[in-house]
Amino acid sequence: MAQPLILHHHEWPGLIAGLATRSGLAYLRDIPLATASAVLAAPAAVARWIAVRAPQLAAAPALSILVIGAETTDAPEQGRWYQLLPQLLDARCEVTVTLIGAELDTGFASAAAAHAPAAPAQCHRTGLAEFLSGHAAPAFNLAVVFQPGMQKHQGWLAAGGFARLLATSVPLIASSYAADEYEMDRWVLECYGYRVSAEPVLNPFYLELGDDRTSVRWGGALWQVEAAPPPGSEVNRERLAALDTLTSMVMHSMTAVGVPSPGYGAQAELRAADGSRMSMVHVFDNRFVDTANGKAWYLAPGGELREAGSIPPEMLTRYPGMGARDIERAVWAADIKARYLLGSYPRRATADAAATAEGMLAAMRDKAASLFRK
Repeated sequence: MAQPLILHHHEWPGLIAGLATRSGLAYLRDIPLATASAVLAAPAAVARWIAVRAPQLAAAPALSILVIGAETTDAPEQGRWYQLLPQLLDARCEVTVTLIGAELDTGFASAAAAHAPAAPAQCHRTGLAEFLSGHAAPAFNLAVVFQPGMQKHQGWLAAGGFARLLATSVPLIASSYAADEYEMDRWVLECYGYRVSAEPVLNPFYLELGDDRTSVRWGGALWQVEAAPPPGSEVNRERLAALDTLTSMVMHSMTAVGVPSPGYGAQAELRAADGSRMSMVHVFDNRFVDTANGKAWYLAPGGELREAGSIPPEMLTRYPGMGARDIERAVWAADIKARYLLGSYPRRATADAAATAEGMLAAMRDKAASLFRK
């Protein structure tokens, strides 16, 4: 059996060229690649998930999709581009889409608006809990939330909207910018008692919204919320607070160093000029700790190894080890940095991390909007 179009290609130019050969879609040849990619990003992500993890949905005569928290990137032209899902999946299903979001911009239009399919989505400027109070969740075959940022948007969990969808057997999928952000979303959901797919589906049809310091891929990692919390589950506030510390320490690195260093909590080996070697654990920003004696070291840009303090034995015993998930080691490293290593940074590191985060978000949104208007 031939692969659907969404699986046959692995980059935007090929996918769009393939779509342009289909009846009524030749206009895609005349739309700038950046704009075509932007308007197709949301339906392509949904199609990729369906083709990889839920092909039975494409075989059904009808496909009804609920997009939660819709704003702009997932809703240009009032969601008309979702009508290309059957073409992406080589399916014959009839597609209906409902967009809900407290910040839904129904006037958001792209430079390709004149070519958008005729059928718009149903649009509701409201939150999930409010929407579900007046609508039947079983009417949907699939629910999608793009870039939910669960750490900041825990209202969906506290208000029970996700749980209500799952209780009616509606598959709920989400996307994150990358595998590491997926792990953070997964961490929050697990703190509330949800079960999340253990591995994301990496999607090649993402939008790059980063800059020369960071890679931010809208729709880059796709995953599923598989089960709601068991009755009587309590929120793990301690683990939520630990994740907040990780975020705070990453933003501190952005202001102090300019870019966060990779490999938080990863094992490393430092080699001296005389050939001697030291087994260490990398904490943050070229700060290392010797787990044998608790001594912390800073590897300066010129290669000089400077003392950076000491870590108590009880903190070292909490090290998750290389068999743990990356985020477990990262959370441990952030706690070490916050408690014991901030003094090894220059004083200018006290810059406003919140302002840095707001500036990054604003720049990302501006870049996303610009893709639709090229």
